Amino acid sequence: MLVEPGEPVSGLFLILHGVLLVETGDEEYERGAGNVVGQWEKLDGSEDIRVTAKTEVRLVAVDHSAYEAALTG
Repeated sequence: MLVEPGEPVSGLFLILHGVLLVETGDEEYERGAGNVVGQWEKLDGSEDIRVTAKTEVRLVAVDHSAYEAALTG
């Protein structure tokens, strides 16, 4: 499990390979290679987010401070 309900999300996950299952309150959807999950789901106000690997995955994790630094230059 990458993200558990009620736990803070410290950044983003870029999916390089595989499929993640994202569960947010009433929604459940899959994200695959090329997609980003994590902080985006929290931005829509969803606190009950769960992200689990549905298949074997390879990810790039980007923490919040690195993301902010990239945005501000």
